[in-house]
Amino acid sequence: MVEARDGRDSSRILLAVVLGVAVALPIAATRLEVSPHRVTAGTVVVTALLLTGAIALPALIVAKWDADAGAQRDRSP
Repeated sequence: MVEARDGRDSSRILLAVVLGVAVALPIAATRLEVSPHRVTAGTVVVTALLLTGAIALPALIVAKWDADAGAQRDRSP
């Protein structure tokens, strides 16, 4: 029971991270100076958001997939 609750908590955290990146990325890209030719604060922020989203989104998908597979294993005789 504790494992199932921890799985839901991690999925919620990952979902919050993905949604936060989805909201913050367009704001950062339009409000901050992003230049492909030099390193600016905007470039660093946008890069960090892209990397965070690139890690969190697959982790969320795998966590949901693993939770669904675990639920099906529990139901089978």
